[in-house]
Amino acid sequence: MRMNRPVVFKMSIDIKLPPEAVWPFLVDWERLHLWMKEGREFRVTSPHREGTGVTAEATIRIAGISTTDPIRISRWEPPRTLEMEHLGWVKGSGLMHCHAHATGTRIEWTETLTPPWGILGAVGMRLLKPLMRRIFASDLRRLKGLVERGLKSK
Repeated sequence: MRMNRPVVFKMSIDIKLPPEAVWPFLVDWERLHLWMKEGREFRVTSPHREGTGVTAEATIRIAGISTTDPIRISRWEPPRTLEMEHLGWVKGSGLMHCHAHATGTRIEWTETLTPPWGILGAVGMRLLKPLMRRIFASDLRRLKGLVERGLKSK
């Protein structure tokens, strides 16, 4: 097993509203916990809140393991594409695409995470992969519910 091989998660969901209605929920930094239940204490750490270069951090807890996850936005194309780099001890990237279609938006979310701690981290992340996939899929279902119920993101 290669120790630094990334673990990739790909999920998608359809939302019955256009990308312009979904986008605000993806970038309402301090309220991401409403749909990302593994995260808390989301906060912007850069002077600006929008665009490439925004930095933020959150506390992430999965399987009893908590960490601070600092991120930097590397791609900002509203209301279609948001990409971030994970800069903490778990490195990688997160990419969200909002594709418009006749009945709303398909969100495609890809997380590419490189485990820390050599072989121990590689084995651990692969063991946690099914749990993490379920968590991320639940996140998307909560996001769908928030957007479709028309809750305000800001």
